[in-house]
Amino acid sequence: MAYQHHEPIAPFRSLVDAYWINRPDASDVAPFDRVLPDGCIDLIFRGGDGGGRLFCSALIERPILFEDGEAGWFVGVRFRPAMARTILEVEPVDCRDRDTPAIAIESGFATLERRLQDCATPEDAFAILKHAIDRRLANSERRAAPRRVQEAIALLARGRDVRVVARAVGLSERSLHRDLTRWSGLAPKPLARILRMQRCLTALRAGRTPLALVALRLGYADQAHMTRELKTLTGLTPSQIAPATHRPVRNLQEAA
Repeated sequence: MAYQHHEPIAPFRSLVDAYWINRPDASDVAPFDRVLPDGCIDLIFRGGDGGGRLFCSALIERPILFEDGEAGWFVGVRFRPAMARTILEVEPVDCRDRDTPAIAIESGFATLERRLQDCATPEDAFAILKHAIDRRLANSERRAAPRRVQEAIALLARGRDVRVVARAVGLSERSLHRDLTRWSGLAPKPLARILRMQRCLTALRAGRTPLALVALRLGYADQAHMTRELKTLTGLTPSQIAPATHRPVRNLQEAA
């Protein structure tokens, strides 16, 4: 698949990680795309099959593979961890390991789905989706995740221990667990593992630091621990990780 990443406009960068297009690429020799956990929820439209469907992606804690030839094309918006509730009437915890169809998000998204189904190209669908989401973000009266939740996620992303994070944001570990699960859909420890894995991918793909030093800097017990974590969360070992083996897409498998 050929992936195109588009930055959100400045006012929305704390809420949206990216808008994106993912389409079949005839020059791609890989038999599948690999979808990795990232702690984010995406709103995705799958087109290219004479109709299409709009859905919220599943929160996953394991890699998912899907065949390129069966994928069609996709456009989407990726919300930062804990930020999907800004405009989506869906509980993040309900997105654990399953996609959520448009009609279950709210009636307005069913209308948006019908507009997207009339699009002949990914570019047309992307323009409609981006415009609709930007308008909703601009007009939304819902608050973003509380500052304590945002600060906790930022600390977890920097590799801080859950106990240290709870103390830093003035919460008990139980309260931190409740807040992060409510807003992000993931408990602190699984979220911390995923955020650290994403930082590890960035470091490894840069290719400038010895593996043992990467493990040390990111708070793994040792290189073997880092390897085990990567194998669990990505299906790959550190030596296998390269730009060609990790594609920044979301959970695009068919919903049951």
